[in-house]
Amino acid sequence: MKKATNLIKKRKSLLAYFFAAGSGVIVQYLVGTSYCIGHLGMSPTAGYSIGFIVSFPVGFILSKIFAFNSRKSGNTKREMIKFSIVLVFSYLITVYGALITLQLLTAFFGDFKMQIPFKSKGFSPIGTISHFAGMGFSFIFNYFTHKKFTFVETGLLDKIKDYKKSRV
Repeated sequence: MKKATNLIKKRKSLLAYFFAAGSGVIVQYLVGTSYCIGHLGMSPTAGYSIGFIVSFPVGFILSKIFAFNSRKSGNTKREMIKFSIVLVFSYLITVYGALITLQLLTAFFGDFKMQIPFKSKGFSPIGTISHFAGMGFSFIFNYFTHKKFTFVETGLLDKIKDYKKSRV
């Protein structure tokens, strides 16, 4: 029991980030895959993109408060800028990771849909798996970059400001 408690304490930020990211995943999936692609008939790229954008505030707020314990850091503006920088790369990983996975799974298993009761459009298990794969790739990248870059004081923005002042 003591080992389990120590392990939880050691991995507290990872578990909390899993909760924060999991909440973002739910929002991203419901908006992107279920609503935009499944209901509105958008392309996978458009649906994944909209879901990703809508999940941004959820991910930032929950990560700041729970995962990296920086709710009273006084650096929210800086953290939002750094979070946005990481998000650009995360977006590319999510969307293109999902698209590549979709292409691979479709090539391997074919394009098939399942019918869900009370729904006029078919459900694509491969599309869902692909979207979750893209989000999974992004999750790994995000955790480490947010932990080592976003929610820590790196001094990078101060160096940029100092550089700008020295050039004037």
